Amino acid sequence: MKVCFFICMVCTLFLTGCWDEKQFKNVKLVLSLGFDQGEEGEIIQTVSIPTVNRASEGPGSESLQIVSTSANTPLHARDKIDQMISETYDPSKVKVVLLGEDLAKKNIYPILDDMYRSPRSNLNAYLAVVEEGTAKEVISMNHSGATRISNYIGGLLEAAVSSTHATGENLQLLCAELLEPGIDFSVPLLKIEDDGSLLTFNGMGLFHEKAYTGEKIGAEQTTMYMLLQGVKGRVARLTEKIDDNGKDEILDYVTVSVAENDRKMKVENKDGEIAATIHLDMSVKIAEYPSDHLYVKGRIEEISKKLSERLTEESVDIIAQLQEANSDVFGIGRRVKAYHPEVWKEIDWSETYPEISITPTVEVEIIQHGIIN
Repeated sequence: MKVCFFICMVCTLFLTGCWDEKQFKNVKLVLSLGFDQGEEGEIIQTVSIPTVNRASEGPGSESLQIVSTSANTPLHARDKIDQMISETYDPSKVKVVLLGEDLAKKNIYPILDDMYRSPRSNLNAYLAVVEEGTAKEVISMNHSGATRISNYIGGLLEAAVSSTHATGENLQLLCAELLEPGIDFSVPLLKIEDDGSLLTFNGMGLFHEKAYTGEKIGAEQTTMYMLLQGVKGRVARLTEKIDDNGKDEILDYVTVSVAENDRKMKVENKDGEIAATIHLDMSVKIAEYPSDHLYVKGRIEEISKKLSERLTEESVDIIAQLQEANSDVFGIGRRVKAYHPEVWKEIDWSETYPEISITPTVEVEIIQHGIIN
């Protein structure tokens, strides 16, 4: 018994302790963080900080503190905010990082540099751009529902990912696309509606290299845009006009739920000319078809063909928007650099990408059309 006790005591000498602990009572956790462009070139940083007020009995109440300041750099702004609040500024639980549209049109890496360098930053945070407004307005908005603005924005972005409207990339995943040549990215656009009480998802903002181009894929096309990238959330629905029978407008549309999608992309070098093809196979279920009569022989095949044609046309339009914005979100340049290095060395991809041939093809197979037919 004594021997065992002695061994246990010796072992405790070699065990590590919690040397890096940081108690919540000594810090102010920042949950949402926004950056805007100032009128004289400075950075305006806005943060939301929740504070839980203890009660003698029952659950405590929560208040939200909004703090904003201007500075030369984000870290400089953090130091200034630290002088305005009790305890210490702590960004380790930041859920969303917002950029005002004017600031996003510049090189955004200097804004995020401190977050990438600090080990206490939360790189799982979402990044979004505020369209036709400022990050300060969003963080300070008088919204209904969730107490914390970070929960409201985070929930909105998570819903967009789940319904196949956004990629769901966080700061960590975006870092590689920020720094690597040959691939661009897009981030969700948010817009304030209803006199400042409502926030809406307004599409995906297209970036070229490290700056927002000012161009976007509208919210009505984002599901197809995601599927072309090979991304699918928990739910993916497409509503398309496939008829024009001159009767009720509602009878011209069909809504399908994507059950499976298989996207393949091929990049070829044809005598020094780069060409890409994207083929998307989709298995879908008819979720809504007001015109009915799906039992008619050949009707399912006809709808499949019309959907394939319509979605191929939409894909061509999306790719045209990407090339006009010079945003290589498919990473075609990355493949050229990897598989055709001799061509990559001879070209300026920023000038070449908008001119290359990108041909999409969409094939739709209906595997289920509801229980009433």
